[in-house]
Amino acid sequence: MPTEPSEPTSAPPVRRKPRRGDRFDVDVAVIDDRGRGVGLVGESRLRMRHANPGSRVTAEVLKRRGGRVEARVVEVLKAGPHATGARCPHAGVCGGCALPTLEYGEQLRQKRGLVERALAASFDAAGLGAPPPVADVEPASQLEGYRNKMDFTFGSRRYVLSEEPDGVDASFGLGLHAPGLFSKVLDVERCAIAFEGSDGIRNTVRELALAAGLAPWDLRAHEGLLRHLVVRRGVRTDETMVDLVTSERAAEQIDPLVQALLQRHPEITTVVQNVTRRAATVAYGEEEHILHGPGTIDEVLCGKRFRISADSFFQTNTEQAERLFEIVGEEARVEPGQRLFDVFCGAGTIGLAIAPEGVELVGFESAPSSIRDARQNAARNGREDAVFHEGDVLETLRLESASRRPDVLVVDPPRAGLHPKVPAQLIELGAGRMIFVSCNPTSGARDVAALCAGGYEVTAVRPVDLFPHTPHVEVVFTLERRP
Repeated sequence: MPTEPSEPTSAPPVRRKPRRGDRFDVDVAVIDDRGRGVGLVGESRLRMRHANPGSRVTAEVLKRRGGRVEARVVEVLKAGPHATGARCPHAGVCGGCALPTLEYGEQLRQKRGLVERALAASFDAAGLGAPPPVADVEPASQLEGYRNKMDFTFGSRRYVLSEEPDGVDASFGLGLHAPGLFSKVLDVERCAIAFEGSDGIRNTVRELALAAGLAPWDLRAHEGLLRHLVVRRGVRTDETMVDLVTSERAAEQIDPLVQALLQRHPEITTVVQNVTRRAATVAYGEEEHILHGPGTIDEVLCGKRFRISADSFFQTNTEQAERLFEIVGEEARVEPGQRLFDVFCGAGTIGLAIAPEGVELVGFESAPSSIRDARQNAARNGREDAVFHEGDVLETLRLESASRRPDVLVVDPPRAGLHPKVPAQLIELGAGRMIFVSCNPTSGARDVAALCAGGYEVTAVRPVDLFPHTPHVEVVFTLERRP
């Protein structure tokens, strides 16, 4: 597998640390966890957007922090053996896909390398010796149109493309942020990874909003009406949700837009408006108004039917989420009569998908909306016996395990990983087997190392690709308790 380059790649040898404005010819060896190409200049690692492993580029230094240097690609001197044509008209200027011109097989090899390096660093820091081997990354079955959810941003500062004329109106944008320019929004006309039909809905909303003169959100002034457009699709049910996030209810402006949108797109089964007055750019609100339909959509995974509300977390790649859950089930090997704890259970999807009849399923989650969805999903799938606890996870784990400890643990924490107090609590539960699911190899490797230091051993590391053309990878770690 590829590793970090170990020799300087610039010539002549660098005798000082790179400074802003310096230019170097660099060989790109690997990607980092943000999908940037990494190459060495002296002892400094240059990180560059849209620099494919195997390529040689001329890079210009933008800024330096210690040995970490951010740079931009000025010229590609050698494309490298794994370069492909762009899959999307916005490749290179959109922040959505970091690897739009890297051959898919090499994407998988690079993602495996990310997991390997994260484990090696965490095990070394914990004094655990050699890290466990990492399996090949499970490939995605669909490379385009795989996302069942997209969050598009409205902005009052549209990113102007180099080919556009001077003085073009840039006061309204709807799409994704341009890389490194948080305050500017790239107008997206076609998104290659979003579900079929999402482009038409987004472009219609843009057209209607411009015609009505509705103000997009200004990230600096914190004013404007339109903030986010979230579109979701139940791939197995053909149900479609539009979630419009605004700064106020503004019914006299929003309702006519929604009615016009429904006339143009009858495939939309529900429309929700979320209102938030916070400055933070998050696609959910403090008030929810259902403007059309039931306010939810359904999806089917592993033969189970799940309800998804506007603020529910649900895996954004339906086909690969099903494969992920199958792998979790294969590793958990939970049997009737056993007790399964689903920690950070969200809407209960993993536990309900892998626990057969006769397994005592207990879920733990702090978000009230997720617990509400989990209980409804359990009832809809004939698992009224499943128990879901809302509240502080540490406290509810302690109370529930006082009567009977779990046989198997499934732990699926947020991207940041576990709170420092949680690993000790999980170890104290004494489960014979623990399945740790991580969407972040760095935090996942750190947490797994902490669990191994407390008495567990990693017996399998199985990465799964849910997000082609990005650096993100899900990892299923299987841990067995040592005698």
